[in-house]
Order: sequence, then C-alpha cells, then structure tokens
Amino acid sequence: MAKQVLDVHAGKGMTTSQSNEHLRNANTGERLKKWSGNYDPSREKLNFEVGPGGIIVPVDKKSSIPSRIKKILKQRGVVDPNKGLPEARYRTVANVILGGSRDQMHRLAFGSQEVNLEPGSDNAHIRRMPEIESWALDMYKFMSKKYGEKNIAAFIVHLDEKNPHIHCTLLPITEQNKFSWRKVMVGEENSKMAYSRRMTELHNEISQINLSYGLERGDRVAETGARHRTIEQYHQDLRKKLQQENEQLSETIEGNQGVIQRQQATLSGLEKDIKHATARFKALQTMITNLESKKNRLLEEVEQLNQDRESGKISAEEAKARLEKIHSELREVDEKIADKTQKLHTAESQLDQLQSKTHSAEKKFEEVQQKLQKEVPSLSKTTVKEMQQMGYMMMATDAKRRAAKYNDFLSSLPSDHRDVALRAGDILFDGSIAETIMDCAAQVTSIAAALYLGYLDAATRISQSGGGGGSPGTGWGKRDDEDDLAFRQRCFFMALHMMRPAQKQQRKR
Repeated sequence: MAKQVLDVHAGKGMTTSQSNEHLRNANTGERLKKWSGNYDPSREKLNFEVGPGGIIVPVDKKSSIPSRIKKILKQRGVVDPNKGLPEARYRTVANVILGGSRDQMHRLAFGSQEVNLEPGSDNAHIRRMPEIESWALDMYKFMSKKYGEKNIAAFIVHLDEKNPHIHCTLLPITEQNKFSWRKVMVGEENSKMAYSRRMTELHNEISQINLSYGLERGDRVAETGARHRTIEQYHQDLRKKLQQENEQLSETIEGNQGVIQRQQATLSGLEKDIKHATARFKALQTMITNLESKKNRLLEEVEQLNQDRESGKISAEEAKARLEKIHSELREVDEKIADKTQKLHTAESQLDQLQSKTHSAEKKFEEVQQKLQKEVPSLSKTTVKEMQQMGYMMMATDAKRRAAKYNDFLSSLPSDHRDVALRAGDILFDGSIAETIMDCAAQVTSIAAALYLGYLDAATRISQSGGGGGSPGTGWGKRDDEDDLAFRQRCFFMALHMMRPAQKQQRKR
C-alpha cells in the first residue's frame, strides 16, 4: 500500500521568496521553474487553495503569505515576537507538507490521465480530479481541528510538481493569542523526546484519514534511519560513496591505481568547486531576500508618511523631503536587486555546469566500476559476521591458554615475588571483560543471544548453570530510542554481568 507523507519544519517567519514559490508568483515564476526542476507551467492552473469557505480557485497571488500573516495578527491583536529585532529569533511559523507516494497521489489528482513528467512537456489538457479536492478538504479539516482554523495562514495544493502535495503555513498561536512553538507543537514538557512523541501521535492521527485515500502510515524514521535529502545533499552523499568505493578499489586492484587516482582527484576537485559555487549562490539568495525586506520596509514608510501628511501630523514640505530621500533609497535598492539577481543567474549557471561535470565524472566512474566488477570480490555480510565470531572465540581460547601459562609461571616464583605478580595481575584482569571471556566465552555468547531474542528464562538458566549469579531483571528488552547495534552491545554487557558469580571468589592466576 502507498505511504503517507507528513513533514513539519519550524520557521522564524515567512520570506517573500518562500511566498512566491508557494503562490507561483508570476513575477518570479520562471526563476522558480529553474530552481525547483519539478515545476510544470502547463499544470499550474490545476493548483488550488483551501480556506474557511472550501476550495479556492485559482490561487490568490495578489495576497502574499507574509501579508496574510500580518493581517491575521492585526485582526487578533497578536504581537509578533520578532518584530523590531535586527534578526528573527523566535519560531513563529510551522511549515507543514502533506502528501504521499507518487503513484497514489497521481491517481487522486489525475485519475487515469497520463502526465508527462519530462521537463518542458505540455500537460495543458490534464484535468484536476475531485478526489484530490476531497482529500485536501479532509486534510484542512484535520489541521483546523488539531491547531485551530484561525491559525492557518495558507493551505495551498500543488499539482504542478512531480508529486502532488500540500503546503500548510501554520501559526503556533495559543488560545491566549500568544506565539508559543513549545505549547502548540511540543507540549508542556519541552524536550526532544516530547516533540518526537507529539510528531508520532500526529502521524498516527492523520493516518486514520489517509487510509480512506489509499495511504497508510509510513515507518518511523527512528526505526528505518531514513532522512530527507536535498538534491545538493544527494550529490554530496553520492560523491562520498564514490570516493569510498574508489578507496576500496585502490586497495584491491593494483593494476588500476592510475585510473582510480585520477577519478579521486576529479571528484575531489569538483566537490570543492561545487562547495564554493553553492556558498556564493546561497549568499546571493540571502542578499536578495534582505534587499526585498528593506524595500518592503521603505514602502511601508512611504505609506505611513502619506497617512501622516493627510492627517496633518507633518507638513507637506517635510513629507516631500522625506519621501524624496526614501524614493532615492528605493531606487538604489532596486538597482542592487537587479544587480544581485543577474549575478544569481550567473552563479546558478555556473553551479549547473559543475553539477553536469560531476554527473559526467560519476558516469565515468560507473563505467570503471562495471569493468572491474568481476575482479572485486563482494563480501558476504554473513561471512563477515562468522569471521568476527571466529575471531572472538580464538581470542578467548588464546587468552585462556595464556592465563594457564601465567598460573604455571606464578607457581614457580618465590612467595614474595608471587604476591607482587598477583597484584599486577589483579590490576590487569580483576573484574575485567577479558577475565569473564577467558573463563566462559561460550556461555557469554549464548546468554547474549538469548537476551537479544527475548528468551530471558533461558538466559538465566545458562548463567546459573555456568556459575553466574545474575539475571536481566524485570523490564528487559529493546528500548524505543535504541538502535539494533546498541541493543546488541547492551545484551553482551548484560551477559558478562550475569556470568559473574554472586559472591566474588579470588581467582588463581
């Protein structure tokens, strides 16, 4: 069955760029198209919003999301804690994405119609299905009931990307009309564990609605280890993987050292270039965002000056002088925005070229890998584990043999020398893991395996039959926040503890 998607991220407000992307603002549509790679202009008309009155078509582009938020706060008398700060510090927005597996979301959105997902395709003939509207309405009702309808600033459904989804802009405002991310999104206990529990509950609750639309709850990230990755992170991970495989090949196949070294140098150089290009690209984005914010502030000052002039708070001459100064600043800001936008396009082009070169290098390496695949033995995980177990048992046997030699050596020493040697031996071995392994390696591994499988009675019996005096105690088992490797290690250490005698006896060495 298809899986649901639910993603929640905190924000310190909503930027103009974010708003333009959500609303598909006409002034920046072409830029967004290039940035996202998934935006299909021929399907943009299928996008819609959901509000208190139901489905809203088309998306209202005239009212930006920041202006919607500002209007909500003014109507409710809510103070934005970031207002007046040189840099936003407080989380005032929850950016929620709702969706599901691509095939099922396409069935809900487009039915049996075939959508061409290749860039530049014409999908103008595609019609929106009523099922996607029904799903969006149910999601809106759920979010309204969960967090309050008046706290939803925008609820926009995108059907023009590869995977249909919802962007819900939620304001974490309490019933007392105060911003509080902790109280609304986390709960009274302010901790990562509490937030994790709250998010788990949210996934479970929303899955009850999604089941009727062919979407079931996905596996927990804590259990699967899955994580969201941007395109940039994907390429970084892929390059890292290629470098690791390169290193393995260089150690295994002597005859291909030159090819592998050249590939490593190429990928390393591309990685540095992409890192620098990405940093410049992000810096230009930040500059443009800051300039747009400054422009908005200046426009607000113009509006306030006009109001003050009309109300008689200031004279027409004073207003004119101040307006001329502001308009001069606006012209400078517009010039800077135009300059930075041009540089942004150049930086974007350079980044695209570097990523294209990286793709070519990755493709070249794949060819090398396929060519050498027959010469590189693939190591079975089972075989590796068996070898690790063999090494452990060999270590235990060898340690026991050496301990016997040590005992023979002790018996040959005079009594005063023997006491010194015994004290030295106690420092090295007394109460150590090695001491327990030397005496009862087989029992330790058997107990650890029984604990891992949940056979607690069997683990206790093995311990007692081998002279141990411990038990795992009540409540033994894998913890919710514990991965498999950590649980295996804990089973091993518990087995060592259980094999130690209840009353410590002095051991001859």
